[in-house]
Amino acid sequence: MPNRSSLVERIVPYRWVLEPALGVVLFLAWLITGLPFEFQSVLALTFYSAAVAISRVLPPLSLGMLWLAVLTEATETVSMPMPFRVISTVAVLIAVFSIAAHAGNVVRWLDFASAILIAPMLAYLFTVRGELKFPLIGPVIGGYYTSQGVGLLLMSLLLAVTFVAGWLLGFLVARQRATGAAGDAGAADHSVLVWLASSGGTPVSASDPNRTGLVRRLTGRQLTFDIAGAVLFAVFCLPLDSAGLFGVGGDGGARSAIVVVIGFTVAVAVRRISPAVALAIAWLTAVLQMTTGHSIQFSDVGILIVLYATAAYGDRIVRWSGLISAGLGAVVAALYLSLTAALNQSYLDLLSGAISRLALEFVFLVVVSVTVLGLSWVLGLLMRTWRNARVSRRAQVVAEFDRARAVEDVVVEQERTRIARDMHDVVAHSLAVVIAQADGARYARHADPDSVDEALKTIASTARSALGDVRVLLAELRHSQPEGPQPSLDDLDRTVEQVRAAGLDVTVERIGGYGILGSAQQIAAYRIVQEALTNALRHGDTSQPATVVIAEVATGDGGTGDGGPGVAITVRNTMKTVTIDTPSSGALPRIGHGLPGMRERASLAGGSLAAGPAGSDFLVSAFLPAGEKA
Repeated sequence: MPNRSSLVERIVPYRWVLEPALGVVLFLAWLITGLPFEFQSVLALTFYSAAVAISRVLPPLSLGMLWLAVLTEATETVSMPMPFRVISTVAVLIAVFSIAAHAGNVVRWLDFASAILIAPMLAYLFTVRGELKFPLIGPVIGGYYTSQGVGLLLMSLLLAVTFVAGWLLGFLVARQRATGAAGDAGAADHSVLVWLASSGGTPVSASDPNRTGLVRRLTGRQLTFDIAGAVLFAVFCLPLDSAGLFGVGGDGGARSAIVVVIGFTVAVAVRRISPAVALAIAWLTAVLQMTTGHSIQFSDVGILIVLYATAAYGDRIVRWSGLISAGLGAVVAALYLSLTAALNQSYLDLLSGAISRLALEFVFLVVVSVTVLGLSWVLGLLMRTWRNARVSRRAQVVAEFDRARAVEDVVVEQERTRIARDMHDVVAHSLAVVIAQADGARYARHADPDSVDEALKTIASTARSALGDVRVLLAELRHSQPEGPQPSLDDLDRTVEQVRAAGLDVTVERIGGYGILGSAQQIAAYRIVQEALTNALRHGDTSQPATVVIAEVATGDGGTGDGGPGVAITVRNTMKTVTIDTPSSGALPRIGHGLPGMRERASLAGGSLAAGPAGSDFLVSAFLPAGEKA
């Protein structure tokens, strides 16, 4: 792979040689085939080759050369053989593609108009002045049979479709190149077409942000599946179409039928890699099928597959191109089938009553073709919509989970900050007591020696309590100033009365004392009970009473597995009957600030907390270990 990348980088500056080389190849093909060496034909082919050669670096001049070549060929007095017409058609197709890929907006749309206008001129040279003749049937108008006019119209339509398909590929190449230039510099190298066309020409702007690009990335499994499916498609179609089981008109024969099968097989193989390329190949193959006189073949199912792919995998332009192709293809197919049937049955006579039958047959074929082709495109669009909806649902669920995790992280961080603020006053008070007792003992040492021992005991007790608080807050940072004295379990009665006044009957039961708790545990216990009662008031059934039990226990789980003494807190309230949405419905239950905050308080105080439904009740159970004693 590194060697390949290095080779590609060395070739990049020489991509401008591609178009001149193609021009030389076209001129050599004319010499090798031994075509007549006439001045006007040589001049026309020179213009064709020059138009191809300079289409990358000078698109406007190339378009002018292309028109000079067509006009020179149209005004020649000697009718050129079919190989010359084929070479000129290939030159027009290459030039139209390259000009669309490298020109600016104005020249690009002039190129589109030229593709449509040149088609009937070349069709005239193919049919009226060339070797491609149609049966002489119908009345004579202006020296030409009606069948000749119909053949000219059909050939013009086929060539116009071919040139427009080439123009569309060139336009998509230019757009993809603009995407690579505006964003990922290596994006263009993912496509051979874009890589070949990624230098030279007028810069183009990336004006459409909603696009998938000319070439899509596929996994190895998807690529293998597409290739294997295309091979099976070819294996199934080749015996049927080469044997002419579905009808072969004219003298196309089995060889041309095989070429048609191969063309549709390639289109099916690349339908997901590049829906635009697949659509262009399908159109060119369909044109080949009609120009070689074939009727409906089993391989035409490939057209339905490609139309489905344009709607399911193509970007906005490719998707609408597929819809236009379905409508235009229905008209072309109906016109081709009805006219070939009329020519084969020799009833193309405008003066007879058969024209009404031909018109009815044409309308019927248009309706059937539009229904079949349009249905394939609509199925692809429905699949695209379903796929986008599924991706959107997955993204929504992921976003909801991410939001929930982010909210919980914010809640935890906010709770840490609040705990640090709450404990600031406790630690400051403890240090102030220690300093005051030490200063008093130092001054009273001579007058009252006994008071020194009492002061030292007070200092030791206060210091131990403060040490326990500092250990709890060791990893915390204080972000704001204290707002006043911090509450403890002694202030719980006031909170209970406030909750009762709000409409929730609360029963408080105290078992034992809670003097064994340190200052940090006291505040944590108060905040846990306060938050649990607040949640019961907001989310519970206020018609049923809530109970609070604060019990001193000799052994418990302090979060460290030591099983030491502490205080167990239990808050129980009745839940409301509600329907909780699940992630499968596209919604998640809202995560509030209460439960994460209570858990964080209990954890930082050295304890633990569990909260959740218990039958028809909601139960909050917490354990806070005893603080250090003097």
